Amino acid sequence: MLKLCGCVCILAASSGMAYSCILTLYRRLRQTELLSELVTAMEGELTYSRCPLPELLERLSRHISQPYAALLQQVSSRMEEKQEADIPLLWEEVCAQYRRQMSLPPEAYEALLKIGEAFSYSSYSSLDASLKLLQPARRKLDAAIRDQYAQLAGKRKLYCCLCYTAGLFSIIILL
Repeated sequence: MLKLCGCVCILAASSGMAYSCILTLYRRLRQTELLSELVTAMEGELTYSRCPLPELLERLSRHISQPYAALLQQVSSRMEEKQEADIPLLWEEVCAQYRRQMSLPPEAYEALLKIGEAFSYSSYSSLDASLKLLQPARRKLDAAIRDQYAQLAGKRKLYCCLCYTAGLFSIIILL
């Protein structure tokens, strides 16, 4: 009876591990999609709002989900504190602080860092330059999203097979 109870516990643990791994895949995909939405919102705000950059970031933070809302708020507050700061460098510093909270693939994280370069040209005279700098980030994010969707089914099946196989081997060793 005790071995049967142990087998059920091992099977439940392997199921939980598979579920956790699959959730991590979906979280990574969702974070990348949110970053793509952020780039779209930035393009719209740069084009139509024409407000100072700290205010623009604060406005964007109200309409985007976490962890990007906190990232935008921190960049905005640090820009207001340091008026003469190098904006792309400040953006990279804050992104590095939030790196662990964002489960992004490396190419999406590079696109996030490129967004900071667009802010160095955010004056109204060089609005086109800012928008052109956001375009490569958008393309990189779209490619990352397509790649993640393509890999999702295969990885999901692989994680399930590995976790259940490990659970079955553990059950065999227990018996």
